[in-house]
Amino acid sequence: MKKMIILMISLLIIGSMRLTAQSVIFNDNTIRNSIYMRTGIEPASMIAFGYQRNLNPKFIKPTITTFAEWNFSAFRFSPKNSEVKVGGVAPLLQKNSFKIVNNLNLSAGSVSTTHFESKKFAVADEVALGFYKPKWFFALTAEYEKIYLNHIEHTDFYRENYYEDAVDGWYKGAGGMFQFGLETGRTFFEKYDVHVELKVPFTERFNSYGGSPAHLNLAIGYRF
Repeated sequence: MKKMIILMISLLIIGSMRLTAQSVIFNDNTIRNSIYMRTGIEPASMIAFGYQRNLNPKFIKPTITTFAEWNFSAFRFSPKNSEVKVGGVAPLLQKNSFKIVNNLNLSAGSVSTTHFESKKFAVADEVALGFYKPKWFFALTAEYEKIYLNHIEHTDFYRENYYEDAVDGWYKGAGGMFQFGLETGRTFFEKYDVHVELKVPFTERFNSYGGSPAHLNLAIGYRF
């Protein structure tokens, strides 16, 4: 029973400390590449660096925006407190400027504390519906992220002060989270993007997620 309580506490801490930044600066236009930087609260202070590339495969009509990004804790800036994410964004439905857009991505992250070091592997999907104009967009969003695997390695400090028989290894993921919100963006001088998103998080049982009551992010991008 004691081991189970220790494990549950560790997994809850991992879930509350994870880094995540679901949305890219979506722009399905003829410019093929974009780099961006994002900062904000989600749920802790974070900063992300990303690269996007628009693809136009012959067998699929809409443009697919692929992306890769590396997210860091703003106050513990190191690879030990970071997350790597890759994914793709594509319109599911389009009528004039109205679109329903889907963002599917995979992520691998790590957290290092005085008690343990952990790694997590997750899958996330976001659906956005709104109006996408050549120079601006506004959309409502709904997303879900599921953590499937965690690897926990307890520190000597934890073993000496709390539980010397703590077991390192792979564990089933600590659950998932929903986020609902809105995002908007505008392009300046054909190449510079500014993107803002506001989201409210919930557990997968739609309880309060804890930490920040809302997530707010600002991103700046450059197209080339």
